[in-house]
Amino acid sequence: MRRPRLLRLAPLLLAGACGPTSPSPSPSPSISPTPDACASAPSAYAKAITDWWIPACSLAQNIYDDPTKALGPADAAGSGPRDYTGFVSLGFGGHVTVDLGGCISDLPGPDLRVYQAVSNEPVSVYVSLSPEGPFTLIEARKACGHRIDRVKGYCDVDLASGGVTRARYVRVEDGELYPCPGDTVSEGADLDAVQALGVSTAGLSDPLR
Repeated sequence: MRRPRLLRLAPLLLAGACGPTSPSPSPSPSISPTPDACASAPSAYAKAITDWWIPACSLAQNIYDDPTKALGPADAAGSGPRDYTGFVSLGFGGHVTVDLGGCISDLPGPDLRVYQAVSNEPVSVYVSLSPEGPFTLIEARKACGHRIDRVKGYCDVDLASGGVTRARYVRVEDGELYPCPGDTVSEGADLDAVQALGVSTAGLSDPLR
């Protein structure tokens, strides 16, 4: 007996209804590009705090403990020991990390100026392209006391000293290492400001003018 044509086509119809036997490839996940730390132009002075640490034994008596005092142009003033303004005391081995807002490049001569108030305490300076690091040491325990006036002083550092060609984040660390708790309300180096020397300060209050 001859089979109806429709029955012979049934297996083919069923196979087509089940779809392809190999799975469709999954779409590739989208990958966000890594932000370029150097996409923005840098500021002449530090514009944001990204990290800071002052040991508890210094914080217990330091009265100059606001890290935001390291932002903007150098403005330390007043008289001591309790009537100064415009800086943060780093305490025993403490540090503040600032953001310049964009990258500076190594140029002939010094690239950064660190303003250190009151006295000539040394500082160590590190730089990085990321707020999380790694940080490269470019100056270790450098005396920081070229005087501008009775309160303000500074020291200059060069990126090339650490083999660095570009940097955006600057960490200034106390280099005095005066054990705490000590006998002062402004323990450690007193950080006033961080300046990018290759960036124009037009329209800003430059303490050297």
